[in-house]
Amino acid sequence: MLKKWLYVAIALASLLITTQFAPTQAQTPPETPALEELARQAPGFQPDSLPASLEPYSDDVRAIVDKDDRAPVLNRVFPYSAIGRLDWVLADGQTNSWCTGTLIGRDLVLTNSHCLKHPRLGRFVDSRQYQAQPERLIFKPNLIRGVASVTATVVAYEYGWATRPQAAAEDWALLRLDEPVGDRMGYLGWADVDLSDPEVLSAIAGKMIVAGYAGDFPTAKFRQFGNPGDTAGMHEACSILEGVSRGEMNGILFHQCDTNPGSSGSAIIAALNDGRYVILGLHAGSNEFNRTMDLPTGERTRYINRGVQVNRWSMQAARMR
Repeated sequence: MLKKWLYVAIALASLLITTQFAPTQAQTPPETPALEELARQAPGFQPDSLPASLEPYSDDVRAIVDKDDRAPVLNRVFPYSAIGRLDWVLADGQTNSWCTGTLIGRDLVLTNSHCLKHPRLGRFVDSRQYQAQPERLIFKPNLIRGVASVTATVVAYEYGWATRPQAAAEDWALLRLDEPVGDRMGYLGWADVDLSDPEVLSAIAGKMIVAGYAGDFPTAKFRQFGNPGDTAGMHEACSILEGVSRGEMNGILFHQCDTNPGSSGSAIIAALNDGRYVILGLHAGSNEFNRTMDLPTGERTRYINRGVQVNRWSMQAARMR
């Protein structure tokens, strides 16, 4: 089973605490609600003025991607319009560092807790402490070649590490903006699905999309699209491998979508059969194995990407919407 494979791999990596699970009695599982039905619980919003497409290029731009599965996002369509770079901007106007964020409300952005480490203080600060400092978090949706049509400033936030510092399953943050840019750019909804259910994983296998502003992309090969971080890189048709629903790792998911530092905070998105897009997870980081492993997808790697399941942040997001 995939779950057993993951527990063994993580034990080899010696990076997470393994937990013993008692065997369960065989039983008939309840029928899993359709993903389209679950997504109606927290719907997104696509402005009438924005077309929807997964095509990362506009009609006049093409690029060939070799071994790196990421393609540059050069199209100002939904859902890419809702994905942006989240910059820590110093008092002198210089950008110190960045993560990726996704609009999930008119003025609400989803990202990671670890993206909130204050660049000058060198520690995590709560919303009140953030407001007292001159440095600001600036959200730039649909940044392409270093240019965004609109920007907004973070004025307040809630984050998982406020109550459980450094907990992998709580590496989420919800940021309030000073302007409802989601009215113009659109925003994504989410669905809390059982990622420990093999049938669910099979249904969404190869259907995930992750777009983020990694610090190594665009690479030198694609430098015409800007310096690293100027344009998002998108990996389409990747997979969530497993979600853990109990024990020490409850709330964590694992995936094999291509990411690198700077992509932290990227939403893991699925395209529904009815044409909508929905968040099924939140990318947060990676774990390294002690040796090369064979993934169920056929890939060989020493790394596996880690994320946060929707149920860790969805209730707070619903309240803040």
